[in-house]
Amino acid sequence: MKEIAEFYRQPSATSGLGRHLDQAPGPPTGPEALSAVVRGLLIHNYTAEIQGLRFSAERMAQKETVGAEAILDNVVGIDAAPLNRERPAEQRMFGFCYHFALLHCALLRAMGTPARIRCGFAGYFAAQSWIDHWVVEYWDGSRWILTDPQTGRSNLTGDDFQDGVTAWNLCRDGASQPAAYGNGELWGWDELRGSLINDVAALNKVEVAGWYWCDRLQVEPLDQPHDELDQSLDVLAGLAAAAEAVDEITRCFDLYPEFKPPADAAAR
Repeated sequence: MKEIAEFYRQPSATSGLGRHLDQAPGPPTGPEALSAVVRGLLIHNYTAEIQGLRFSAERMAQKETVGAEAILDNVVGIDAAPLNRERPAEQRMFGFCYHFALLHCALLRAMGTPARIRCGFAGYFAAQSWIDHWVVEYWDGSRWILTDPQTGRSNLTGDDFQDGVTAWNLCRDGASQPAAYGNGELWGWDELRGSLINDVAALNKVEVAGWYWCDRLQVEPLDQPHDELDQSLDVLAGLAAAAEAVDEITRCFDLYPEFKPPADAAAR
């Protein structure tokens, strides 16, 4: 565990704060305090909609941002106040759950806390449904703790959130129904496949959102089983679920290069 903790303590290309490292929030810097900092910097696109907030096309395009440094470029470009100062809603960066999770993870790593983001499904947004979502998992010295920096929920359980690896395996084993997994637009196997490859990438500290770049997943019909593709994903999910060392985590990622996000993958 010491090796894994050290692996997730170090920033990645997408979670490094870069030019903003010296602006990292001061104390308190515990995981939940940093989660609150993130909520003061970002606004979820759905929250903006239900609050009737209007943003320019340029501001709305920030939803495509990839990487913690670029997120903070947007944040300070709107309001140059210290990061631990909560912005008014209309002065926050327009984004979605990926941005909340990545920025929280980046701040945790900058403070020396092992952390990783997980792509999967939350069970607390809609009854009887698992909605695709990104959260953060941090190491407290004895166990991994799941927390949701977008909503402020902490100590998430398996009834609250299923990571992409877990959700895939449950559906393939018949323990869960694929039709219950989605995002309001598409439900079923495409959502499960995309969350799986995003989750495995994030376990390898390649943190991007969306799988539109992945030609291998473009099978028709998207929401139905596909034997050849799904058998490959079974191997990927099985290796990821069993990984107990850094080299095992990276090995499952390297096995299928077609599921690795390219450097310019969009966050959508």
